[in-house]
Amino acid sequence: MKRQKTLILLLVFTIISTMFLAYGCNKKNKTVVAEVGPEKILMYEFENQFLKSIGNNQDSAKNTTIEQRKDFLDLMIKLRLKVLDATEKGYLDSPEIKKDLESYKKNYISAFLVDKKVVDPMIKDLYEKKKFEVRASHILINLPQTATPEDSIKAYEKANKVIERLKNGDNFAVVAAEMSDDPSAKQNGGDLYYFTGGMTVTEFEDAVFKLNVGDFTKKPVRTMFGLHVVKLTDKRKRSDGIRASHILIQDTKDSLGRVIDSTVALTKINEVYNKLKNGEDFGKLAAEYSQDPGTSPKGGDLGFFDRRRMVQPFDSAAFTLKVGEFSSPVKTPYGYHIIKVTEIKPYPSFDKYKETLKNEFKRSPMYKAEYDKFVEQCLKDVNLKPEPDGFKLIFSKVDSTKNIGSFNFDSLFTDTEKGTKIATYKDGFVTLGDILQFMQTNKDQYTFSANQQTFTKIINETAKNPILTLIATKEKIDKEEDYLDLLKEYTSGLLREKIDLEQISSKIKITDEDIQKYYDSHLQQYTYQENGVDKHRPLDEAKSEITNILRSEKFNETEKAYIETLKQKYPVKINTDALSKAFKD
Repeated sequence: MKRQKTLILLLVFTIISTMFLAYGCNKKNKTVVAEVGPEKILMYEFENQFLKSIGNNQDSAKNTTIEQRKDFLDLMIKLRLKVLDATEKGYLDSPEIKKDLESYKKNYISAFLVDKKVVDPMIKDLYEKKKFEVRASHILINLPQTATPEDSIKAYEKANKVIERLKNGDNFAVVAAEMSDDPSAKQNGGDLYYFTGGMTVTEFEDAVFKLNVGDFTKKPVRTMFGLHVVKLTDKRKRSDGIRASHILIQDTKDSLGRVIDSTVALTKINEVYNKLKNGEDFGKLAAEYSQDPGTSPKGGDLGFFDRRRMVQPFDSAAFTLKVGEFSSPVKTPYGYHIIKVTEIKPYPSFDKYKETLKNEFKRSPMYKAEYDKFVEQCLKDVNLKPEPDGFKLIFSKVDSTKNIGSFNFDSLFTDTEKGTKIATYKDGFVTLGDILQFMQTNKDQYTFSANQQTFTKIINETAKNPILTLIATKEKIDKEEDYLDLLKEYTSGLLREKIDLEQISSKIKITDEDIQKYYDSHLQQYTYQENGVDKHRPLDEAKSEITNILRSEKFNETEKAYIETLKQKYPVKINTDALSKAFKD
């Protein structure tokens, strides 16, 4: 059972939890939603920030009221006013903000390079694959990645025997039950049910999507799990999820939850089914008969869901229905269901789906492999190579038979020695000090032997970000609009924090008299009963809590007055008509 669950989890790397992330507002709508002094808040800025604030749910955003949008726009206006004031006060020249921005640029410009060179090309392919859902079966032959040559030969011989049987016309499910090392194949003939792009490892997915329906792979497919012979049993266009309602009649169960009778449930569900066929309203029947307490008051509505969210019999029935159609009774472990599809979401455009695809891809098994390949190529392109004298210095003081974690490297080397070049690359180099600094914050290698192989890996990891930053700068990533937008957002956050501290928080004073007054006027909040007698929490015990409450109240009061002053200096205009058109297709 454990092996079966592992195969299901690994082979079908389901990322349903990310399916409801934002589509993103990638077509940059530059309609002005507000003017703040000399600056403008554009539609795409408002939409992107609003989506982040509500958990990146496009449907929720579409359903928000104009008042909710105005409230959020008001927050953006406050931030913009603070940034204008902070800029005028010269805060951008403060040493701490300069340091923060420099660190941000070093750490994040490389991420934009990876997006451009690795993520964007992959998600275009993923988008095309996700237009379809496929159903496949497989026959697995175990072959660990650390297998010996002899074990590899045996595994490939077995896989080729499987392929020969299939070429000779043997039934795939029968061969799977007999020869697959996936234990579930004995029950399901190797069936993996429906899945789409991004839900399996790259090699397996590529093989499946290249097949025509009914075909099987004529060569074994190698993945981290072993060898696979794969058959494509169905391929169809997919939606972006369906909305359905159901009526559930539960089986009769004993006190341990075991089914003791299904006949009563079957009789009742057929009675409801006949009422539906005679034209009675689905929602009313769900409210009257359904035994699902969570959905019956809502006419059986289950909301939107995608493939594999429901148990397989339910899923199979629901995804064959058209809008407005209802199923005949469907048996699941929960009882009998009648399912009605009420809405089908069309597959979105690439622009709307881009951010979701990025999130899915970065969580998929494919990402790390593609990222590692890209980094490896970058290190080759700049000719990163160790300096022999650098290695001599390290091993003059380090015993290679011990683990990395055995040494206090900082005290092993002098400040002069820490400036020694350990590796060079085109337009740059790595010093011993760089390596030691990297090791202080990245301790994964502490259990490895302090040998040349380990230090070579550490050098590569130390050099990775500077090299990617160098390449990103040469590619002018720092001039691209998306990067500049995010840098602007980050800068605004730093300026807001400094303004809040220096123009608001620093002016708030909480006195003992304020605390006493609040305590006296809210004494009921600090009253409790003990043996029927009212008692009060001592002021000293409540003092910290009261101080925080007063500080929050005074912050809001001070901020309000401060913002009103700024509005006199930087007049604000809101385009309500534009705001009402936010999140429109």
